[in-house]
Amino acid sequence: MNSAGRYEICGRLGRGGMSTVYKARAPITGRVVALKILKPRDDIFEDLVGRKRLREIFLEEARIMGRISHDHVAKVIDCDLHDEVPFIVLEYFSHSLGDFIGEAYKVEQESRIVSVPRTSLYISQALKGLERLHFAGIVHRDIKPYNMMITSDDRVKLIDFGLSRVRGEEAVTIPGMQVGSPYYTAPEQIRDPEQVDGRADLFSIGVMLYRMLTGRLAELKSGGILAPSTYNPDLDEDWDRFVLRSLSKQPEKRFDSALEMRVALEELYSGWKNHHQGQCTIPLMTERETLDRIRVTPRSKPTRLLYKDIRNALGLDELFRPRDFFTHQLEVCDPMVVYDPVTHLYWQRSGSGFTVDWQQAQEYIRYINDQKFQGKSTWRLPTTEEIVTILRSPSVQRDFCLDANFDTSLHWLWSADTSTKKQAWMADIIESHIARQDLDGSASVCAVSE
Repeated sequence: MNSAGRYEICGRLGRGGMSTVYKARAPITGRVVALKILKPRDDIFEDLVGRKRLREIFLEEARIMGRISHDHVAKVIDCDLHDEVPFIVLEYFSHSLGDFIGEAYKVEQESRIVSVPRTSLYISQALKGLERLHFAGIVHRDIKPYNMMITSDDRVKLIDFGLSRVRGEEAVTIPGMQVGSPYYTAPEQIRDPEQVDGRADLFSIGVMLYRMLTGRLAELKSGGILAPSTYNPDLDEDWDRFVLRSLSKQPEKRFDSALEMRVALEELYSGWKNHHQGQCTIPLMTERETLDRIRVTPRSKPTRLLYKDIRNALGLDELFRPRDFFTHQLEVCDPMVVYDPVTHLYWQRSGSGFTVDWQQAQEYIRYINDQKFQGKSTWRLPTTEEIVTILRSPSVQRDFCLDANFDTSLHWLWSADTSTKKQAWMADIIESHIARQDLDGSASVCAVSE
């Protein structure tokens, strides 16, 4: 498929039972968008439901999303037909919460543990989005990591309303179709998906909260769900009570609303933060560690690193995090630059100050060299080996006890290394892992110079 209506198809992003989502480019402006086309996975599904009903369900999603305008809900840009087949044009995001936590195709596999501050921020934003939906009488019914996108300015946006239920409207149901995603669906939704209220979405949020804080799904053991502090020493009993309440089998034992849950989460995080800010102890490097760091000479020349090779090349674990983090502190030269005495590299502290695609990242490098930023014309994109040397282990000590090396608005950074002809490697400097992204994706530039 090369086009749909006026939009040029650039590649497929994903496929579900009813539809396929493509990356597309708008005419004239060249803006990259997500294009969702009604395309059942197989003919049996279409024969069972009927083309007319599938179309009704699909267009209902466009109507639901078109009525909502909110910072944490994705926007519908357009809705049209291509050869009589409907499609929805949506905002395109190059980051999802699923990618962020490293959730695999086999969902039950372990994912990355996310720091408490970042978890609290993203879950709070998701709850704000649900506040807006529930006010409109909309129950999402399919809250999961890959239905939560992350914008270039670090805002969570809810997507995929194909399974939503709207209060007061007749449900368009599909016989035998499961409503929701395994592992994230509330028990009452499995029993009777047409009778659930917003508390079903809050259960799904609870599953995501547990997963982000522990790297695991909330699974029932013989004595119930294990407290999240079992897996994460940064958590305490207050966090255990909050998370386990959100995962109650009985809706009446959960939070009554997204607003109530969000306010309770923000109060919990505020108290936790105040406690840990007063408990700082900085572990000192041993002489052996210091000597090991001094010998580091990371590769400076860009290269192509295949997905299958990068973990061994950079010393990464199964979730693409460094097996060993550097523990030294960078030296602040001025508000614009920091110096690494181990690698002898100068780094921009604030980076580009905005996100760009990979080609624009090259243009930015040329721009600051032409401007002789900080008196230098030797700035370049860092290699992945160089970026690994500035990643810090995401921990309470890092977040509250160490001075920030870089501007706190920085999140994803482009590297100079490519993965394929269409993808390059980047780094998440907040949660400290390496990932690959399409060249037209979005990340910041943090240039280096010798």
